[in-house]
Amino acid sequence: MNIFSTYNGMPLLFIVMITCCNIGFNHGCMDEERTALQEITESMGYGHDSYEYSYRSRFFDDCCRWEGVQCSPTSSRVIGIYFYFIKKDSEEQWFLDMSLFSKLKQLQALHLVGNNIGGLDNPEAICELPNLQWLDLSINSIEEEVPPCWGNMPSLRTLDLSKNEFRGNLTSILANISKNIEVIDFSHNLFEGFVPFSILATLSNLKHLGLSYNYHLEVETEDPIWRPSFQVQHLLLADCNLNHQSGQGIPRFLSTQYNLQTLDLSSNSLVGNFPTWLLQNVSSVLSLRSNCFVGQFPEHLQSTLSTLDISDNRFDGHLPLHFDLILPQLFAFNASSNQFSGNIPLSVGELKHLEKVDLSNNRLSGPVPVGLTQNSPLWYLNLSNNSLEGEPLAVNCNMPKLHWLLLHNNHFVGEFPACLSNSLSLRLIDVRNNDLLGTISSLSVLMQLGAFLVGGNQISGHLPKELCEMQMLQYLDFSNNRFSGNIPPCLHKSLVWKNKTQANLWVPIDFTTKGSSRLYQGIPLTLMTGIDFSVNTLVGAIPQAIGELSKLHSLNLSNNHLTGHIPTSFKDLNNLESLDLSHNNLTGHIPPEISQMSTLSKFSVAFNNLRGSIPSSTQFSTFSESDFEGNPELCGEPLQRKCSGNDDDDDGRKENPSEKAEERVFDKPLIFYSFVLISYSLGFWGFIAPLYISAKWRRKYFATVDGWIEHLF
Repeated sequence: MNIFSTYNGMPLLFIVMITCCNIGFNHGCMDEERTALQEITESMGYGHDSYEYSYRSRFFDDCCRWEGVQCSPTSSRVIGIYFYFIKKDSEEQWFLDMSLFSKLKQLQALHLVGNNIGGLDNPEAICELPNLQWLDLSINSIEEEVPPCWGNMPSLRTLDLSKNEFRGNLTSILANISKNIEVIDFSHNLFEGFVPFSILATLSNLKHLGLSYNYHLEVETEDPIWRPSFQVQHLLLADCNLNHQSGQGIPRFLSTQYNLQTLDLSSNSLVGNFPTWLLQNVSSVLSLRSNCFVGQFPEHLQSTLSTLDISDNRFDGHLPLHFDLILPQLFAFNASSNQFSGNIPLSVGELKHLEKVDLSNNRLSGPVPVGLTQNSPLWYLNLSNNSLEGEPLAVNCNMPKLHWLLLHNNHFVGEFPACLSNSLSLRLIDVRNNDLLGTISSLSVLMQLGAFLVGGNQISGHLPKELCEMQMLQYLDFSNNRFSGNIPPCLHKSLVWKNKTQANLWVPIDFTTKGSSRLYQGIPLTLMTGIDFSVNTLVGAIPQAIGELSKLHSLNLSNNHLTGHIPTSFKDLNNLESLDLSHNNLTGHIPPEISQMSTLSKFSVAFNNLRGSIPSSTQFSTFSESDFEGNPELCGEPLQRKCSGNDDDDDGRKENPSEKAEERVFDKPLIFYSFVLISYSLGFWGFIAPLYISAKWRRKYFATVDGWIEHLF
């Protein structure tokens, strides 16, 4: 947040200027108000040794100079409190006594945004503040019913309770709300009841209304018939069961709203044809996501929209050929999860302000427009799950701001885009399940990259050494390719896999673990970590250093040509849930230490050359016979093959070092077959040579043979 940001229309720069003015001109706050403010801040749970206390103590007793406190320059009375995200990282919730604010008689603005407030005592006490104009308790965890008097405070202009857990019947609150109200935002709460829009008809000053994501609310705009006296600028009605009693249509009163800047009607199952007129009625942000609209994208109009989201509907047909003329100011466009077909118009690449594009999950074909990726301001590009062809990106693509690239599940060919070395801010690359060839040999070290997903292609060569320097990697999928060579031993440098540095992903990711593909999003997305190198031709031993990746949750090295022993260092992978080493050439025993990994729920070493007994433990008893099959010298449960006394390393038998050395020598195929050939040659020529050289030996040999024949017959 910078000083030029705004919050509910209140410029933060203005707040800073007011605070500076207070430092220069007021004469200190009143004792009664300073005491009230001290009680408020102490109720946050900060002691005298905390940073917040020491910061305020620098201003001694003048509370007008405290951070987040605004005083009148003439009377020195406290008129504003702006406590933004002071307790956002605190584990303890703040249970706030609202009667403390009633002592600030001239208070006009109360902003307690993002302070982990869990509940309110005496919430109706602030209704005694006759001058209160702005009340903002958004982004907290307040579980309360809203006092009826909050809505009808005479001076109230803004009431923002969004992103909490407020509950109760919303109809009675809105029916008695102040006629001077300009901003109402109750989004993301637990309100319920039936709300007819007619109860808002007389709120002539209303500019912002948010009722989104109250799942037990039912909002009706069509019945009874009414006429609005307001011209709303921002209307947020997502996922609030809109117009379910009147046919699930778009609210008709919107056709008379000429100042609409933001309109969100998402997730209401609304029906009808593509609402072309809304593209002209709304000037900035329009979201129709997750409804049941049908029809084709309009061809002949011009809109000033900067953000358009029509995803997850039933739109079909082609995107307009002259897309840049229809939406010349477009900044973000989401048309995913529809039935659009044909090529992506070349004109999309002509949109100079376009920074976010999502056309995933459609039926689009043809190439990616070159202009879309050349000197582009894009930071998000998602074209996944289509039938796009050609090279994934232009050879000379240049997207220096790109953070998220999703091109998976298409028919792209050619090599991995080398031009991504110019996109040093990348956090996710997903080009899985295409037909890419070549190697990944000239990639820059992408220090912010959290997910690198190239599985399901035909990429060859060694695993790129740059992986070792990408310290934010969280998901790595190089499976189902033709990679060869060794596994880099330096992967332990990753900060996320090793020390669990906070990951920076927010796009949902499909990742295969425990034998199935799973979608990770939200909190699970940030917690999950995984490496998948399966189905390649990797050789050599598994690096011991992988055991240092203590925060790794999934490791799949199956279906390669790996040799050597299972590293004993794996015992330190104390967060590992899935380990698949099947279909390799691993030898030796299963380290007993691995059987003590309590988090392991999926484990397979099938089809290797392991020997000895399977370690017994509670954890290993949950695995099936198929997890160990294909190892002829492996024994013990759950296999049917019983272990003899010689199957275990711990049976007390000590091998002669010379015997072990001899075994190692004759285990080598070249040595073995050379020995056989030499032995055969010596035996053959040792018998034939004397017969060839001496006539006397030949006569004796044939006489002996004749004698044996006469004796037998």
